[in-house]
Amino acid sequence: MLLFLALISIPVIGMAQTTTSYGFRTGLNYSSLEGDDIDLDNRIGFHANFFANIPVSSSFSVVPEIGLSALGAKADEIRLESGDNVELKTNWLQVSVLAKVNLGQKFFLQLGPQVGVNVGQRDNNDYYNYDFAAVGGIGYNFSNSFAVDVRYGYGLSNVFDREFGELNEANNRYFQLGLAYKL
Repeated sequence: MLLFLALISIPVIGMAQTTTSYGFRTGLNYSSLEGDDIDLDNRIGFHANFFANIPVSSSFSVVPEIGLSALGAKADEIRLESGDNVELKTNWLQVSVLAKVNLGQKFFLQLGPQVGVNVGQRDNNDYYNYDFAAVGGIGYNFSNSFAVDVRYGYGLSNVFDREFGELNEANNRYFQLGLAYKL
């Protein structure tokens, strides 16, 4: 009887390690707009994400996320000769798909692509539209429910559009400090 219970409990224990978990992650951003002729002060903002942790094996997971992130520069905006304003503090709806590699029980690495759309623009000039970025980071699991991580986002696309984007190029760059809670 004990052998039978042991045999049927092995798959249940194995499944517990491979079930999808959900949660949220929030924290601070330290961001800038970087380009050839841009010299702006960094901005401190917030981010909040919802995520799913989908284990593929005991040491590898796929982590899709969706959330809002305050990025850009410290200055509010710049005024163009045309009279248009280009906002430098922007809020982005971001979606990422990260590969998560567990380095033992506590530490982990994350790496993957991210796409964002500007949702905080006050004008209708469409100087900001989309952002594509590479994201990487390292984290620490305090428990099965709480983790902390540090990430770096490296914007790959020019966030400026229209004629302003033809003359000026800027990419989002940011560090994130996040606290995650798994439900």
